[in-house]
Amino acid sequence: MDVLTSDLAVLHTIKDTRYLNPHTHVPKEGQLYKLAFEYSQDPLLHHQFEDLFQVSVHVFDVLLVLIEDHPIFHNNSNNPQAPVREQLQVLLYWMGRYGNGASITDVARISGILEGSVENFTDRCLTAIEALHDDFIHPLTDEKEVEKQWIETHLDFGGLWCEGYMVYDGTIVVLHRKPALDGEGYYTRKANYGLNVQVCISDSLLLCQFTASQHHVNPVMPTLTNMSLESGFVLNIAWEH
Repeated sequence: MDVLTSDLAVLHTIKDTRYLNPHTHVPKEGQLYKLAFEYSQDPLLHHQFEDLFQVSVHVFDVLLVLIEDHPIFHNNSNNPQAPVREQLQVLLYWMGRYGNGASITDVARISGILEGSVENFTDRCLTAIEALHDDFIHPLTDEKEVEKQWIETHLDFGGLWCEGYMVYDGTIVVLHRKPALDGEGYYTRKANYGLNVQVCISDSLLLCQFTASQHHVNPVMPTLTNMSLESGFVLNIAWEH
């Protein structure tokens, strides 16, 4: 009976104890936010800011304004979230790392936060950024004929060529290493592995569509299909207003 009582006491203790081992404090650098502030204040150090976050100070500030009012950054908890600025800095810093430097532990260490917070900050910021999709992607409907007329007036192509009112441009986003799945499909003519990204705009610089695919896949054709173009002609050129 004594053994049973003892075992029940142990089970009760385990059930009521959240952590079986005591917590130990893990020192973290926590320099990311301080560096970001100092680099953003001095124009001579803006290149250091860009090296940390892969965007300019201006682009960072604009993106922050666009996402900071998203509901995902607000809750009714007694423990408020970290400032949106800091959450965005963690996301951009992590996205700019690769290899061993992209480990969640290293990102948490330099940010002075827990690994779980790195994941939470990332999920929130990406949710807020993805919510901007419809604000910036504008498939042309009624504006299509206006765009064609602009091409006819300013470029004087005439005939069927006026159907080519879209402007496409692309780039290769280089990957750190060959993907494990279908890796050969990502090999590019520049002897590296990357994603083929193409962006489609109208003459009025409206972003109409974008695609990303393996290098050997032609992302233009599904885009043309989705846009329901009347002709197969596409102007693969770029110009400045």
